Amino acid sequence: MTLFQRHVGRRMAAVGVATALLVLGLAAPAYAAVPTVSAVTPSNANIGCEVTITGTNFQTVANGGPADDVKFGGTSGTGLHIDSDTQLEVTIAPATGTGTNNVVVHNTDGNSTPAFTYSTTALTTCPGVPTFTPATGFVGSTVTISGAFVTAPTQVRFNTSGLVTPTTTSATSVTAVVPAGATTGPIHVYTAAGQRTSATNFTVVTAPTPTITSFTPTFGPVGTSVTITGTNFSGTVSGASFTTSSVKFNTTSATTFHVDSPTQITATVPTGATTGKISATTFGGTATSAANFTVSAVHSRSVTLSLKKHLVAKGAVSVGDTFTACEASVPVKIQRKTKSGWKNVGSTTTSASGSYSKKIKDNEGKYRAKAPKVTLNSGVDICSGDNSPVRKHNH
Repeated sequence: MTLFQRHVGRRMAAVGVATALLVLGLAAPAYAAVPTVSAVTPSNANIGCEVTITGTNFQTVANGGPADDVKFGGTSGTGLHIDSDTQLEVTIAPATGTGTNNVVVHNTDGNSTPAFTYSTTALTTCPGVPTFTPATGFVGSTVTISGAFVTAPTQVRFNTSGLVTPTTTSATSVTAVVPAGATTGPIHVYTAAGQRTSATNFTVVTAPTPTITSFTPTFGPVGTSVTITGTNFSGTVSGASFTTSSVKFNTTSATTFHVDSPTQITATVPTGATTGKISATTFGGTATSAANFTVSAVHSRSVTLSLKKHLVAKGAVSVGDTFTACEASVPVKIQRKTKSGWKNVGSTTTSASGSYSKKIKDNEGKYRAKAPKVTLNSGVDICSGDNSPVRKHNH
């Protein structure tokens, strides 16, 4: 029989066995899958301290799991806890020798290979059991973790999440932000001596998604106060409070805003803002308005007044930039000072060049011209208002 014939014969035999098992209603045998070890965290630890091991085939029953033993240099660790098929925790037994040791994870299919070498150090004080506050929080919220850590923790993990670098750390306290993907479970603190796991679970809850339904006014210059209406701008879930952390006008963050209620925010249009959507961000996500807020350009204006003969008010409206639309067809009011205040005694409209002339009743007194604020182009442009210097008229 040739080599090819023998190979074909083995393949057909395997197919025959699998077919027979299916006919009998039995499952075909799973291929053996021993564990693998890819990393131990921290990079070296004191014997007697807890570490995290990452790899494969730690949990899946079909792949020989769950893992039932972890040895450091031939000595079984204690307190084995499997987080997932790729991650577990174990404490290095006090009897483990110092220096370089092989780390071997065992399941029913066998031992992990090739050997993973790991350095253990002499027994010293392991980090104390961490406590934390608050007990409940959202992804993105900050948690304060306390304990007798011996040395300042370098990393934190929330249940089976990825490792998180603390925002602040010391030998007794650390703060960390709950990362995306975190789930309810213990908090693990990593130090140079080893890691330690909290005795209680940190509960991860989900904040409701905010929405923006409207805002008013719909346009205005930088500095305008805008009232934003919607839902879920603040609230509490399972004892954990959330509120709006950011408001943006297009891509520019508002430096001044106040969450008035779960359904209302008051925000000031910031310097540098441009026309675009308004957005509000909470732990539950980001809400974006359907309509644009128009950031208006303000064009400063000045108005003059002179009084001629008996009695004609003349003057001109001029703009401080090149936007001449704020000069043409401008409504101008002529006002006379009375005991009760300024009273309108005439009104007119400027010419295309900005000049005006209006005959009014000849009375002595103090006069001024007033050019009120005008909004053009659906709020894109605002022509500022101005009063002329006061002129006195005598007979």
